[in-house]
Amino acid sequence: MTDHYSGLCECLSRIGTASSSTAIWSNVRGFISRLGYSYFIGADAAKVVGGVREATFCGDAPADFLEMIDREIVMERHPFVLSALADQPWIELLHDTVKHGEGLIVPVYRDNELLAFFNFAGPSPNLSAIARSSLQVLAHAAFDRYIEMRDQTGPQISPTLSVRETQCLRYIATGHEDAQISQILGISPRTVRFHVDSAKTKLGAGSRVQAIAKALRDHIIAV
Repeated sequence: MTDHYSGLCECLSRIGTASSSTAIWSNVRGFISRLGYSYFIGADAAKVVGGVREATFCGDAPADFLEMIDREIVMERHPFVLSALADQPWIELLHDTVKHGEGLIVPVYRDNELLAFFNFAGPSPNLSAIARSSLQVLAHAAFDRYIEMRDQTGPQISPTLSVRETQCLRYIATGHEDAQISQILGISPRTVRFHVDSAKTKLGAGSRVQAIAKALRDHIIAV
């Protein structure tokens, strides 16, 4: 137990001072290997629900698998939304340790807002409560450092919408009314309007049509 916590603390310390994203993910890979995980992927939650390409921001899956995720998988079938992979045609592109092993999906939140997903997998991973808790802490620390370093490189090219804002805009773009969206997402129509208005403000749009046009142009959503 002591060795486990000591190893986690050392890994978190190295991640906190990492000077590159490569160093961040290298430390993640080193720690998860101790727990029997041999493979991981991280995905941007807003891009997942927006159905846009380049949702994955890290991982050690084969390049052709990552490309296929971005090319073919929409939010209803994305591997970080669906944990059951067995019936997907691209399953054959996965590592053998993933196809025949087990995995764990770890969400990353900030201020109750879902930001990202990590998928850790391996042939016989440690799925104990201690291991799951450690991977939750590790995922948050690694993602926070990754975002910190990314933001230091320069201003965002496009505004960053939340998962809910992205979902609401995408549903509107595909012809859904506020009442329909509220039923799908389990929120009130008033909350739907709140998220749409927030998205309009972030995008500098005067109307829903303008917001959708800008979101499509900037590859925030896809329909």
